[in-house]
Order: sequence, then C-alpha cells, then structure tokens
Amino acid sequence: MQGCSEDIVIFRADGGNHFTDYGIYEGMFLIFDRKKNFKKGRLSCYTNTTGDDRPKYKVSDKDIDGYEHFGRLVLTLRNYEV
Repeated sequence: MQGCSEDIVIFRADGGNHFTDYGIYEGMFLIFDRKKNFKKGRLSCYTNTTGDDRPKYKVSDKDIDGYEHFGRLVLTLRNYEV
C-alpha cells in the first residue's frame, strides 16, 4: 500500500449498507490509515469517546458528535469465497 503509513486498521463492513453510494457493501474490508486526517467528501472512521451504549466505531463522511476521528479510509477490498 504505497503512500500509506504503517498505522493501518482493517474493519469489515456490517450489514447496514449505508455507504453503497461509495461502493461499500456488507462483508467488504475497509482499510483505514490512522495517520490520515479528515478530508471533506471522504469517508473516515470514528471512535466513541463518551463510553455510552452507541457503537465503539462508526464510519462517516462528516464529524459525529461524541466520536473522535480515528483514521481516513484509504482502500476497500471485496472478499469473494470460492
């Protein structure tokens, strides 16, 4: 992954299918670079800083109240089982 840092985090997309406009569907691997800052119009991962019952991690293209920026999406990967 040329141009990315060594601080990479990988999540698997859940069944929400909230980001189909971005080409992201359930089961895809989402690779985030923790050293990349928020960029308008790009998806980022956020972590829950309040400790409440909301999910620990969320993906969004804008800031989320109660969540801190965790890293910007740099790659998506579709996994096919053969």
